[in-house]
Amino acid sequence: MKSKIISISAVSAGFVAIFLLLGSYIEIADLFTTVVSSVFVTLPLYYKSYKGCFLAYIAGGLIAFICSGFNLISLVFPAYFAFFGVYPIIKCLMKEKSVNKYVGFILGLIWFVAISLGLYYYYVFFMGAVLEGLPQWVTNYLEFIIIFIAIIFYFIYDRFIIVMRRFTEYYLNKIIK
Repeated sequence: MKSKIISISAVSAGFVAIFLLLGSYIEIADLFTTVVSSVFVTLPLYYKSYKGCFLAYIAGGLIAFICSGFNLISLVFPAYFAFFGVYPIIKCLMKEKSVNKYVGFILGLIWFVAISLGLYYYYVFFMGAVLEGLPQWVTNYLEFIIIFIAIIFYFIYDRFIIVMRRFTEYYLNKIIK
């Protein structure tokens, strides 16, 4: 790899690690920081380097995970490693390979709904999260509510990734000559 790709991958990994660490320590901002960190994963695509993206994805996530003291309780790391970190890379790869955008969208939606339900079951059954204080009808239909919210969130997130990719390309063109 060229030194330019290595340096932008390192910067990308650094931003990813910073935002994931913020999310693991500031519990109310965990989803927001995970989404923001997914924007920085694609910075190496400025040089068309998917290898740099995957290295930034892995390095940033591992650095943040180690610096957080191997925090398995936080939503940040399972969500980042299962979906938010790798989805923007795969989305850009599908666009480059001219995969039908509807097929890619449906596959991403199914993937996100599955990850959302998987995270719910992970926290309820393995981590012992208690859902007290919720009305009975909510606990009866919680899986359906999660699916509904995941679908809405995916529509917003998918568009956010596209817009932020254009935004970062525009400003990287101005910064890097």
